[in-house]
Amino acid sequence: MLLKFCILIFKSLGRNKVRTTLTGLGITVLVSVYAIVSSVTSAVSSRINAQGSQTRLICTDRWVAPSLIPPRYFSNLAAQEGVEDWTTWNFFSCFLDDSGRGDRQAIAIATRPENLSTMISDADQIDPKVFESLKQRRDGALVGSAVMKMMNWRIGQQVTVKGAHFPRTDVPLTIVGELPPGQLAGIYFRQDYFQNVDPTRTVVNAVILQVRDPKEIDKVATAIRERYSRRTPALKVETESAGVARFAGRAAAILSLIQMVVGVLLIDMVIILSNSISISVRERRVEMAVLKVLGFQPLHIVFMVIIEAMLIGSMAGALGTGVVFALSRLTLDGVFPVTDATSFLIQFPVPFAVVGQGLLLGMIVGLCGSFFPALSARKVKVSEVFSRIA
Repeated sequence: MLLKFCILIFKSLGRNKVRTTLTGLGITVLVSVYAIVSSVTSAVSSRINAQGSQTRLICTDRWVAPSLIPPRYFSNLAAQEGVEDWTTWNFFSCFLDDSGRGDRQAIAIATRPENLSTMISDADQIDPKVFESLKQRRDGALVGSAVMKMMNWRIGQQVTVKGAHFPRTDVPLTIVGELPPGQLAGIYFRQDYFQNVDPTRTVVNAVILQVRDPKEIDKVATAIRERYSRRTPALKVETESAGVARFAGRAAAILSLIQMVVGVLLIDMVIILSNSISISVRERRVEMAVLKVLGFQPLHIVFMVIIEAMLIGSMAGALGTGVVFALSRLTLDGVFPVTDATSFLIQFPVPFAVVGQGLLLGMIVGLCGSFFPALSARKVKVSEVFSRIA
């Protein structure tokens, strides 16, 4: 009986090739898009958590954006009780070539080279010799893997990044190392060199303080706020995790909105699939009546309709996410060139787990879309069907 049941399902799919193909393509596209957006959203959230530290404080101008903190603050902040280390961040929005295109733009951070290895996340994944090279070479730069692949740069290459805002500043750099995916900036280089190229850059956008004891983080932050509340500029102090979350919040909100829109489209796909299966059930009333005559129970008919839809959905979902995973892997491996359409796959690689998610999501879409048509199919009456044929 089970073998006959499986044969009937595959024969049914074969007889409805056009409808099966169109339905499968719709599920393939929507499930793959939903899975990709979900993976990117998850990656952004995990990077916010990974980038942010609860033992580091970010000090910025309380009232002015972009923040401008003068050098006279550095020594006092570094000497604050409870602070064991410090560094500065100077954000530099730049174009990576002469094209001025938006997809060739990156965020660079000018910072202190002395302790960069202890003040950025995932530093343990980087060869310590890279940080030594940055200390020894004034124009040295650490470049993110996404930027390296997109621009086809290599370690040791001399490049020039161009300021994206007026007054425009060209900064010649020599790449001394590659950063793993997930860093806040696409490029890190030296603050002292930045000041030499542009003397107006003595002020910085943020001062980062490493607190000795996590239990004292609130105490240190409160002391700094009170000390600088009536100075110009006054300082805003927050944990690094809160600062990074705020910095990335807009991108995360946009991704969540996209995910919601794709979710609505999946609901529409369920409705369309349900309508398609309902039409198929009406067209196959004679077939289902014959099955009942041959001994199949109404529950068998219900299972047949549902399994058909779940099979279509799972295959379509796995196919769509499988193609995206393969494209992401081949792009990372350099088999496919990095283009405007695939550049996000470098920054947010699609994991293999997405294929399983696509299969499961497609199966759920098939189940939801076939539930009510399956209940309708089980009510087919043999006498009524054959009376119409006669």
